Amino acid sequence: MGLFGPPDVEKARRTGQIELMLKAAQYTKDSAVAEAGRKALAEHIDLLIRELDSKNIRRLRVAREALVAIGPVARDRLVFILHEGHVHRRQDAAFVLGEMKDEAAVEPLCESLKHTEPLLRLLSAQALGKIGSKKALRALRLATMDDDEPVAKAARKALARIPGGVPGTSP
Repeated sequence: MGLFGPPDVEKARRTGQIELMLKAAQYTKDSAVAEAGRKALAEHIDLLIRELDSKNIRRLRVAREALVAIGPVARDRLVFILHEGHVHRRQDAAFVLGEMKDEAAVEPLCESLKHTEPLLRLLSAQALGKIGSKKALRALRLATMDDDEPVAKAARKALARIPGGVPGTSP
């Protein structure tokens, strides 16, 4: 990357520099650079998903941002993990899906509100609030009656963010 130019996607790809690929994917001055950055990141999707387990806050942040930048390909992998993965992976997937704010994740996140693990239900409710889709209203209303109070509270808060979710409130 030049001091004042766009990120060098080919250099990032050759050297495996995920952060440089992410900078390219987030580059707003040239859509071709951004698209090249997203494609380069997509080549490392398995690594990025594994990095969600990292205890290193910086690596975790970069992995989350990179998955969001990748878009639909990452979303589809995260939805699969939400259904099939280990509970901790499911929690990571729910969180990142919320950051993506992609309506295609609403139905799988609504299903996750029925999981036995309270933290997964809580993260799913929070993700649905971030997405803000009216398609989640019924599932979130049911979740407000969850036996686990933090889950019920997260569902109420999510409903308040969705137009029509709670009478008299606005997002």
